[in-house]
Amino acid sequence: MSVSKLIFLSIFYSSLLYAGGSEQKNKGFDTICQIYTEAINSSMTKKQLSEYIFDNIKSRVVNKDALEAHAVIFQLEPPKRYAIFKKSAEYSLKRNWHCDAMKEIMK
Repeated sequence: MSVSKLIFLSIFYSSLLYAGGSEQKNKGFDTICQIYTEAINSSMTKKQLSEYIFDNIKSRVVNKDALEAHAVIFQLEPPKRYAIFKKSAEYSLKRNWHCDAMKEIMK
């Protein structure tokens, strides 16, 4: 089994353990997207952008599914990160989810 499949399954199992209200789940994944959108719309350097994203996720996101999915994707190769995060969000939220800013930053 590939590393990305193992990570994806790990996120799914964690999602089951931390199941909470859908409003909190929406806020977690949507807040992460909002943070990436704020960052991409700024004129920050790449280092500042990274610090802004990680600092804000740490302080503004409380949903464990979203936090874990975001942390785990950085163990993957960069081209796979957004796709795995998107799948994790959709699995957790049980609906389609996307974030253009996150997709752009993670190219």
